[in-house]
Amino acid sequence: MNDRDQSEHDMTVRAAWLYYVVERTQNQIAAILGVSRVKVARLIADAKANGVVTIDIDQRLSAMCGLEEKLRQRFNLRFCYVTPALAAQIPAEMQDMEERDGLARRSVGMAAAQMLRSMLSQNHSTENVIGLAWGRTISAMADAFLPLNAPSTQFVSLLGSLTRSASANPFDVVQKLASKTGGQAKYLPVPFIADSEEDREVFIQQRVVQDVIKTAMKAKACFISLGECDGGSFLARHGYLSQGDMARLRELGAVGDTLGLFFDSDGRYIDSTLCRRTLAIDLSMLVNSEIVLLSAGLSKVSATRAILKAGFISGLIIDGDSALRLEESFDKDGIEAI
Repeated sequence: MNDRDQSEHDMTVRAAWLYYVVERTQNQIAAILGVSRVKVARLIADAKANGVVTIDIDQRLSAMCGLEEKLRQRFNLRFCYVTPALAAQIPAEMQDMEERDGLARRSVGMAAAQMLRSMLSQNHSTENVIGLAWGRTISAMADAFLPLNAPSTQFVSLLGSLTRSASANPFDVVQKLASKTGGQAKYLPVPFIADSEEDREVFIQQRVVQDVIKTAMKAKACFISLGECDGGSFLARHGYLSQGDMARLRELGAVGDTLGLFFDSDGRYIDSTLCRRTLAIDLSMLVNSEIVLLSAGLSKVSATRAILKAGFISGLIIDGDSALRLEESFDKDGIEAI
């Protein structure tokens, strides 16, 4: 493919992305790409005819391949997928931060759903166990997942699933994926955070909880996300942690969390009373599982960088804007490859 053909192909993918994922009108796309509306209509038609658009969208932009490989090598990952950078496709004056974060979650969720579907398609007749965290990005993955017959699959929640808010319930994600595959949903029938360390010990020793943990230990892959350590985090917004809790965690050096376990800028877990009350699967025990991190939104970059430094993440799916910001951060201070 020569440079002209490559440029035309990239524009075709961009037009398809903006039309089907970002849901821009053809007139808006024409303004963004600097071409006529007729040209946009042809690009969208070509995307369908050439297989760029099938049931979902081929999100691979050639410009991101080098960045994916750079991140993969820098953090010793088995794979890294970067979705198209929204900032590079939509002028700043046409962007809204909340909308951009929502689109970042949607794009990362779509890429993760494609990966999960491919994984299950290759092994649909064998028993698969898939571990799942919670959060808006994980939920976006479940929403984007296309139905597939994989009745031997078990979807297991990696953290306590009894919550005070239906919108924050990880069981919904587990159940949604199970219903789309004909598989089985398993969840930890305990609170996410116990009232005390003693209560946590009682919960964790329950037979039904131990059975779910044993199933999780067999996970082929675990899809996790992460939260920032501030008032805008998932845990703060849903009332699990107060502003005082967040302030104390920041004093201990916390920059983010996954499965309710907070870590510092070097990816080391914070030893706090709160973390010792959390009921979640210990990721360090999942030695035979591929741990896939979903990162969406610029607010997650610092936490993403920190947890990648811990060295236990197998694969990363990240939105393009965050990937570029992540690249800038380690280029600026010269972080060495792990």
